[in-house]
Amino acid sequence: MNTTAFLLSAALTLLSGAQQSEAPAQAAPEPLPEAQAVEPAPGQITPEAGAERAQAWLEGLDTLRARFIQIAADNSEASGLLEIDRPGKARFDYDAPNPVLMVADGSFVAVADFDLETIDRAPIGETPLRFLLDADLDLAGSGAVVDAGRYDGRLYVTLEDPEDAVEGRLTLVFEDARPDAAPETMTLAGWYTVDAMGGMTEVSLSEVETGVRISPRQFILDDEDVMGGDRRRRGR
Repeated sequence: MNTTAFLLSAALTLLSGAQQSEAPAQAAPEPLPEAQAVEPAPGQITPEAGAERAQAWLEGLDTLRARFIQIAADNSEASGLLEIDRPGKARFDYDAPNPVLMVADGSFVAVADFDLETIDRAPIGETPLRFLLDADLDLAGSGAVVDAGRYDGRLYVTLEDPEDAVEGRLTLVFEDARPDAAPETMTLAGWYTVDAMGGMTEVSLSEVETGVRISPRQFILDDEDVMGGDRRRRGR
């Protein structure tokens, strides 16, 4: 499977086979625990309670900007800038010299490769991004949340598509040291994705800001933007 096909079938796996950054190493966010550590303790939190808390946080989110570090299933590492404007819009801008940019414009996820001068698209509803961006998604009522747990001051909420339009599963990770406090006190720390073949990708966030001003132009990606492979036209 080529890189863009893999991206479009599991969007939040984010470039596990793409060229990785050769930029100077940055301080990494606190790593997420191993997958087995996120299993919920008996009686600690139910999937329904996890769904309600995650949904309340998502409903209160307008915009978000953060740095991310991604560790793919093959242990390759990449970094970049994430911007979210709910509902429907997100931008994953990978650090140079990585040539790939991924943009969700409200309807589609577009993956641009500036070296190959290509753009591939898929409906947001067919990617795990729907769980972050869909304003109408009822996490509790839809049955999308299949597990939830707490570990070391963090809340883990695992989602699968009940309609099987998205293969694999996604675990959202929140800093939630005060579980009795309002959901807006939580911070999105990152996520895991596990694809249909069992490969796990980890994304950790740092320098997280919410309620920030983001230009609408950040979420527009046209074919002419990548023609010529000019990275300067990426809208930063």
